[in-house]
Amino acid sequence: MAIKIITDSTCDIARETVDQFGISVVPAYVLFGEESFRQGIDINPSQFYARLQSSAQLPSTSQPTPRDFTEAMEPLVTAGDQVVCITVPKELSGTYNSAMQAASQFEDGAITVIDAGTASVGHMLQVIAAAEDAAAPDATLDSVVSAAQTRAGRSYGFAMVDTLEYLQKGGRIGKAQAFMGSLLKVKPILKVANGEVLPVDRPRNLRRGLQRLEELVREQGPASKLAVAYTTDAAPAEEMRNRLSDLADPENTYTLRVGSAIGTHVGPGAVAISTLP
Repeated sequence: MAIKIITDSTCDIARETVDQFGISVVPAYVLFGEESFRQGIDINPSQFYARLQSSAQLPSTSQPTPRDFTEAMEPLVTAGDQVVCITVPKELSGTYNSAMQAASQFEDGAITVIDAGTASVGHMLQVIAAAEDAAAPDATLDSVVSAAQTRAGRSYGFAMVDTLEYLQKGGRIGKAQAFMGSLLKVKPILKVANGEVLPVDRPRNLRRGLQRLEELVREQGPASKLAVAYTTDAAPAEEMRNRLSDLADPENTYTLRVGSAIGTHVGPGAVAISTLP
């Protein structure tokens, strides 16, 4: 019997990490008109952003179904494993509810579902940390769940976007709506924490935006892990990784490309960053 981690594809976790820890990833869906694609299976980021930027109609997203989660959970429960499932926040997606519906089909205590409170890089770091906890020789379900819940309550993600258009049209803009109407030639910085998308700052250009991101991350204090992500341009993410290289060891520092589920809402030209203490 082991403790196994399940997550959804919105965290954009790398395949090598999934394979290393035996993490199960349940894909979200992106829809271009009547065409539906499973993130990371039917469509990769390069294909998605090419289509996003050329399509006259913005895509939409759909959460994994309860059946999708059941199919990931059932083999693990049947094998006698205990399962911890960490999902994108319920305020931003129906994914958490799908996971809860699936978990309810199993014996009480077999599945623990945790709302990550944040998205993308912040969500991914939580999944990796939980997988590391679960792999420890002295791991117990209680210890893994307790640590994961504590991280979820403290986690955050900062994102700098080219435009709020995608968040607004996708209905995920939240309190960042306050930035609309005054965004000519600015780079909005948002914070995702406790399930909310919050406005932070409106730097005037990319250079100042990266400086501000660095300041914001350093204000969070020492880090054990660091992750940066991008949608279409890797250079700003690599610059942020270099700027903050003193915060975390290289083996605990990650660069990833945002996939279709989150990319639908943040659009091209976005960069995101998160740390764990």
